This record gives sequence, C-alpha cells and structure tokens, in this order.
Amino acid sequence: MKITAILAMDSSLLIGSKNGLPWHIPEDMKRFKEFTTGGIVVMGCNTYLSLPERFRPLPHRRNIVITHTPVDGVECYSSIELFITMMQKETVNQVWLIGWASIYDQFFAHGLVDQVELTLLDGEYEWDIRVSEFRFDFHETASLDFSQGKFISLVKNS
Repeated sequence: MKITAILAMDSSLLIGSKNGLPWHIPEDMKRFKEFTTGGIVVMGCNTYLSLPERFRPLPHRRNIVITHTPVDGVECYSSIELFITMMQKETVNQVWLIGWASIYDQFFAHGLVDQVELTLLDGEYEWDIRVSEFRFDFHETASLDFSQGKFISLVKNS
C-alpha cells in the first residue's frame, strides 16, 4: 500500500488556522481533487468536521476518519495501527492523507508516508496549526510554480 500525504503549508510549516484553511487557492483545490477523486482519503476527526457539511463525506472518495470517537455516517478507525491492518486485509493500493497536523505527524513519525504532494505557499502566515518538519526524509522529484507558490512532489528517501 502506498501512502501519500497531500498538504499545503507555508515556509514555517503552518498548515491551518482555527481548525480550517485560511486561504482559498483554486489551483490547489483543483490539484487536490484530481489526485484524490476515486481514492481513499484518510483524515482526523477535526479535518472531517472542518469540511463544509455539503462536502461531508468528500464525494467520489472513500472517506476514513482516525478517531477515538466514532463519527456517524463515515468509516472510522481508533488508531493508525488498526487502520493499516484493515487496509492490508483489503489489498489497498493507494491512500491519501489529507490532514490534520496530528495525523500527518503520526504517519510521518512512524515512517509510513511514501510520497508527499506539497503545495508550498509563498510567504509566512499568522496561523495556529503547524505540522512537524518532515522534508529531510524525502527528496524532490518534481516542482511546478503557480500563482501563490510551488507544487512539489516528494518521494521518501531509500
């Protein structure tokens, strides 16, 4: 199973504010949709609840929430270990991690992320949700400039 984290952040590792996205970047949303549609998206409870209600669960994707408190109407697992075990039983090929910081951090800390699709925004913002540094474990395979930063593809170092 290949696990890919998809996230947007500024240069100081900030990814959000007040349990939401403090920006609206159409290019980033289009890229997110292209990558994840038809696949499995994994998130924490805060991310799931931060989605606008009309988009819950995210359409055309298998939505999975890792939480100790089950959420009605969505597939939930109480731990990363249980999630991994269940996915291995199904022979799942691709999983997309879509947030929040604690989910990213736990998957990175356990060395479970194979690839990262990063939107790196120009500048620094006054946000309050930060992801731990992960880039030293990865190398860049592609980069594309866009109006507010760069889209960067990273692969785990061998």
